Amino acid sequence: MSNRIVCYACSTEDDCAVDTPSALSLLDTVGAPMLAYRDGPVLYANSACEKLTGRDRATLLGMPFRELAHADDRAKWQAAAVAVLAGEALPAKSELRLVSNAGETRHVELSPTRIELDGEPLIVCFIYDLTEYKRNAARERSLFRLFAQIVDADPVPTFVLNAHHHVTHWNKACAVITGTPADEIVGTTRQWYPFYRTERPTLADLVLSGNLERGFEEFYRGKLRRSELIEGAYEAEAFFPHFGETGRWLYFTAAPLHNAKGQIVGAIETLQDMTARRAAEEALRAQQADLERLVAERTAQLKSASEQLVQSEKMASIGQLAAGVAHEINNPIGYVHSNIGALEHYVDDLFGLLDAYEAAEPAIAAPDTLVALQALRSRLDVNFLKEDIPMLVKESKEGITRVRKIVQDLKDFSHVDAEQEWQWANIETGLDSTLNIASNEIKYKAEVVRQYAGLPEIECLPSQLNQVFMNLLVNAAHAIGDERGTIRVCTRQLDDAHVCIEVEDNGSGMPPEVQKRIFDPFFTTKPVGKGTGLGLSLSYGIVKKHNGRIDLDSTPGKGTTFRITLPVRHVDRGEGA
Repeated sequence: MSNRIVCYACSTEDDCAVDTPSALSLLDTVGAPMLAYRDGPVLYANSACEKLTGRDRATLLGMPFRELAHADDRAKWQAAAVAVLAGEALPAKSELRLVSNAGETRHVELSPTRIELDGEPLIVCFIYDLTEYKRNAARERSLFRLFAQIVDADPVPTFVLNAHHHVTHWNKACAVITGTPADEIVGTTRQWYPFYRTERPTLADLVLSGNLERGFEEFYRGKLRRSELIEGAYEAEAFFPHFGETGRWLYFTAAPLHNAKGQIVGAIETLQDMTARRAAEEALRAQQADLERLVAERTAQLKSASEQLVQSEKMASIGQLAAGVAHEINNPIGYVHSNIGALEHYVDDLFGLLDAYEAAEPAIAAPDTLVALQALRSRLDVNFLKEDIPMLVKESKEGITRVRKIVQDLKDFSHVDAEQEWQWANIETGLDSTLNIASNEIKYKAEVVRQYAGLPEIECLPSQLNQVFMNLLVNAAHAIGDERGTIRVCTRQLDDAHVCIEVEDNGSGMPPEVQKRIFDPFFTTKPVGKGTGLGLSLSYGIVKKHNGRIDLDSTPGKGTTFRITLPVRHVDRGEGA
C-alpha cells in the first residue's frame, strides 16, 4: 500500500505531494492554527485550526474557505485569496473576523504564504487568534479612560505619575489648589514646580523610585508616617506659604500603583487643605481651659441636683404623655358607654314584650292577640337578644378592666421613690407597664416585638428603671421616619449575677459625632422646645446608680440599639461608685 495520503488538492493518490502520515503528524505539532486552500475549498487544516474554529477536520476539509469568515468579511477574504493565487504581492498580515462552529466571532490575523504544488499555486495560511489580546487592549483603554474620568471628577486634589515619573493626570481640584493648570504639568516631570522653589522629588516620586530612606531623611524628617490603610503608602503634612493669600497647610498621601503582576508601574498622590482645621485646632486649644472649668462647674451643679432632675424629667415625661393616656382611657370608655346604651334599649324592648305577654294572659286564646304577640316576638328577635346581651356585657367588663389596667400602670410608673428603697422587682413587668403607658407615642409609629427570657427578679429602684425604659422607648419611636417601623424589646440573662435589656429600632440611626455626645447633659438633636437634652443623661446616671452599664450601637440609616446590663443583686459601693 502506498505511503502517500490523499488530500482535496489532488485527484489521485500518486498525484499528491504531501508525503506520509508522519508529515501530517508533524504539521499537527505546530502551535498556530494553519490551513491550506486554493480558490475554493479548504485542502488541509491542522489540529490547532480545529480547536480555533470548533470544527473537526472532516468538516473543514472540502468546506468553502470563505464560509469560515464573518459574513461582512467574506468578500474581503475571497478577494485576498484570488489576488494571492494570481501572483499579486502578498499582504504581510491581514486582520479579519472568523466565526466558530458555535457562532462565536473571533478576531484573527492571517499570515499567508504562496507555494506551488504540482505546478498549481497553493496558499498556506497561519492564523493567529487576536481575540483576547483585543479584548484586553479594549479593556485597558476603557479602564484608563474610566480612571482618568474618576481622577478628574474627584474633588480631592490628585495627580498621577507613570513608571518614568511623567505626570499622566493632574485633576481640576489639583489645578485649583496649586494654581497650576493641567496643560502645564501633564506629560512633564515638573510635578515639583507648583510646590517648591527648587527642583526636588515629591512624595509620589520617592514612593515610585523606592529610594525612601535618603529622601525621607532629607525632605520629610519628622513629618512622615506610614499609612495605616494602604501598604507601601506614606502620608505627611507641611505648610506651603505661597499658596493662597496667607499660605496653606496641606496633608498629602502617596501610594504606589501596581499592575496585575504586582510590579510598580506608577504612583498617585492626593492633597487635602488642612488650613481651616489647623486654625480650628488653635482656637480649640485657646478655649480648652475655659471649657474644662465650665464642665467642672456644670458637673458639680448636676451632681447636687440629680435627684430633683430625675423627678423633674419624670414629671415632664408624664405631662408629655398625658394626652395619649387620656386617649387610651377614652377609647374603652367610649365603647363601654355605647354598649350600655344599646343594652338599655334591648332591656326596654324585653320589658315591653313581657308587659304584652302579661296583658294578653286573660285572652291568650284569642286569635288576634296571639297573632300580635307572635309578630312582636318576631320583630324584636328575642333569640338574637339572648345572644347579644351577654356579649355586650362581656365587652363592657373587658373595657372597664382595660381602663383599670391603664390607670394602675400609670400609678406604678409615676410612683415617687421618696425613700429610695431598694426592692426586688420583675424587670419584664416594668417593661410591660412602660410600654402600656407609652402606647400612644409608639403605636402609630412602630410595631413592638417583645422577646422576653423570663428574667428573675432583681434588686433595684423599679420606678427609676421604668423612667429609663420610657426614655429609650420614646426616643426609639421618634427615631422612626414616615414609614412604619419596628421596636424590639429583648431581655436575657447573661450569667447568674447579671441581666440584659435591649431596646432596638430600625429608625434613622445616629452618626458617630452624635453617638459620642448622646449621654451628655443638655445635648439634644431635637428642635428648640422639643427636648431638654436630659433624658439619656439621666438614664445613664440611673443605670450607673444600679452599678450597671448602658451601651449604644447605631448605624446611620439602619437603626439604633441601646443595651442595658444590670446586676441581679444591688451592692452599695458608696458615693464615688
